[in-house]
Amino acid sequence: MMKGSCLCGKVTFNLDIDPAVLNHTQVCHCRPCRKITGATTSLNLTVSATAFVLKSGNLKTVTTKHIDEGFEYSLSFCEDCGSPIYAVPQSVPDKRVMQVGTLDDIELLEQKPTAELNVKHRLGWVGQIDGAEQKEKYV
Repeated sequence: MMKGSCLCGKVTFNLDIDPAVLNHTQVCHCRPCRKITGATTSLNLTVSATAFVLKSGNLKTVTTKHIDEGFEYSLSFCEDCGSPIYAVPQSVPDKRVMQVGTLDDIELLEQKPTAELNVKHRLGWVGQIDGAEQKEKYV
């Protein structure tokens, strides 16, 4: 089990996942992920909805349209500090696309991502990750 939290610490959660899933992080280059994280990419881990257990705090959820691909998705974040916790593409409501930076154990941040998503939106100065699967779109 992994633990995670938001920046202010009011939202805490557990992820009850198979350790093998931890070897499948993805970097996303889409414009919404840039806006969500305030960075050039986001580092994500997709888990089943049942794996996410909110322990404390309140999440606020907004639904919007993906400006690059057109599908709707929901974004859940701490209602106090605004830290993004996960997204849910409406086409896969049984999944949670977790923001890896919210996990308390940094071991996962040390692992090289296995895939890069939306590479058609990669910024010109951002290099390709050697060995990572390259995907044009989210799926």
